[in-house]
Formats: sequence, C-alpha cells, structure tokens
Amino acid sequence: MTNPARVVRTVLTLAVAAGIVAGCQPAEEKKPAGASSASSAPSPTVDVAANSKQVCDAALAVAKEHFVGMADDAIAAIDKPVSAKEAGDKVRAHYTELAQGLRTEAARAADPQLRAAVENLAGAIEKRLTGPDATKVEAPDLDPTLKALDTACGR
Repeated sequence: MTNPARVVRTVLTLAVAAGIVAGCQPAEEKKPAGASSASSAPSPTVDVAANSKQVCDAALAVAKEHFVGMADDAIAAIDKPVSAKEAGDKVRAHYTELAQGLRTEAARAADPQLRAAVENLAGAIEKRLTGPDATKVEAPDLDPTLKALDTACGR
C-alpha cells in the first residue's frame, strides 16, 4: 500500500461506492397542506414507509462507516505504510462488520423487497469474503447489489 497512485485509486473507488450507497436515502414525501395522515383503511401494525426510511438510513450509515473507514485506512497508509497483510486484514474486518450490520438492518425491514435487497448486499459481501478478493478494497462485484439497494430505497 505504499504506492500513492494505488492509494488514490483506492480512495476514488471507495468514494464511488459510497456515492452509490448514498443514493439509498429515499426522498421525503410531501403532503398537501391540511392533508390528514389518517385514511379510511385500518392503520397497519408497522408503517412500512417509515420503517423503510429507517432501514435505508441505517444501512446507508453502516455502509458509509465502513467505506469511509477503508478510505481512511488507505490514506493513513500514505504517511505510515503497513504490510499488505495488515492492510488486507483491515479491509476484511471492514467488510465483515459491514455485512453483519446489513444483516441486522435487513432483519428490521418490514418491506420484503427492501429486506431482500439488504440481505443480497450482505450476502454478496460475505461471498466476497470467501474468495480471492476478500482483502481488496476495489469491489466492482458489489455494484449490482449496491444499485439494487439504491432502487429498493427509492432512488
């Protein structure tokens, strides 16, 4: 990780991934002035829209935390180089904690499509952790599942 060009490429890759995940924040719905939130239908046990917003926001926070953590680690390696093993261990730890955080959020999702999107991203990360790219920051293989989560979150 001592090559500055590699560090810059890594940080840019993480910025793109974080940008994709950032789109997971659903747009807030606007109600007409004077509109009541009550409807003639019985209120559901769980407000699916509110729950989905909470799950999307939480999943986004978990993803940002770990993608930013990987970027911070890469930037820190410029001033204080670390071994490839140590850098890889840090990446693996971030991906492991990210997958665990996403599994926690998926369990909270009331919307089956959102739950599936969060679980699929967690599963893709877990699959990555069993393969040869487990210690690489660059993760184009996660793009489809990140985009699916983005769509499920209304973006």
